[in-house]
Amino acid sequence: MQRNKIAQRIKSLPPVAYMLVVLIVIFSVMSPNYLTLMNFKNVLIQATPLMIVAFGQTCIVLTQGTDLSLGAQVSFVTVFTVWMALRGIQLPAAMLLAILSTTLVGVVNGVIVAKGSIPPFIATYGMQNILNSLSLLLAAGSSIYFPSFTYRIITETMIIGIPLMVWAAALVFIMVWVVLNKTRFGTNIHGLGGNREALQLAGINPIICLIKTYAFAGFIAGIAGIITLSRIEAGMPTAATGWEFQAVAVTLLGGTSLREGKGGVTGTIFGVLLIQVIKNGLNIVGVQSIKQNAIIGSIVLMAIIIDAVVRTRSKE
Repeated sequence: MQRNKIAQRIKSLPPVAYMLVVLIVIFSVMSPNYLTLMNFKNVLIQATPLMIVAFGQTCIVLTQGTDLSLGAQVSFVTVFTVWMALRGIQLPAAMLLAILSTTLVGVVNGVIVAKGSIPPFIATYGMQNILNSLSLLLAAGSSIYFPSFTYRIITETMIIGIPLMVWAAALVFIMVWVVLNKTRFGTNIHGLGGNREALQLAGINPIICLIKTYAFAGFIAGIAGIITLSRIEAGMPTAATGWEFQAVAVTLLGGTSLREGKGGVTGTIFGVLLIQVIKNGLNIVGVQSIKQNAIIGSIVLMAIIIDAVVRTRSKE
């Protein structure tokens, strides 16, 4: 009985999970330095900020939308936090205010998308440009630094040999998983992408629900911004440029559907790890950076196609 449950859980994993295992085996054979505890830690550390952003993007994708401002929100948090700290605001308070600011950005995004009936990618692309401009304005067109390195505690503190930032990502994962799978709000998020009419018949206001979802994604992006700040130790307007597209890619890789309201953050973890394992493995085996993007893009495209084929066959 127990074996059957384990077998069922393994079968329920998205195709990207199997691809991840295959790539780890391949890179381990190609380089003896790959399958080490130190390298595994490096992969987790490098994957953590994008992983957190992708958790928020997963929530948006479940509603049949995409938030193209999430990367800009992360960059803005790094700049805004340092900007406030340089003006005498205590760092913890500055961090909380920065997270609050991206939550409010999420509310604005949600209002524009839900009440303005504007396609999500257009509305959030506009917000992306606004935030990028604000970041450049606050940072005077460059990176800004705070003389205290208090925020290093997030990256340098170890718990059972694992960096605090990785534990932070684990807590965010648990939070989002619980919200999506164990709360009425999570059920409504799935309903926005799966059957919006059923939500209305059940007395749920889809507009309010959508606004809450974008606010939730903004809150998560704010946390990712603080983690990113602790890594780069500067307010950088371009710190997370392009992350919004990577977040969409890893979300789709993880099996979340843009059309059905199906999926979740567990698959997103596999998607992020796949990208990071490929990057890390290519660096270790000595593949030139010029060739890496083409290889990564090809593997990601192949994984998405495989996932689509598997989903189609499972419906037949």
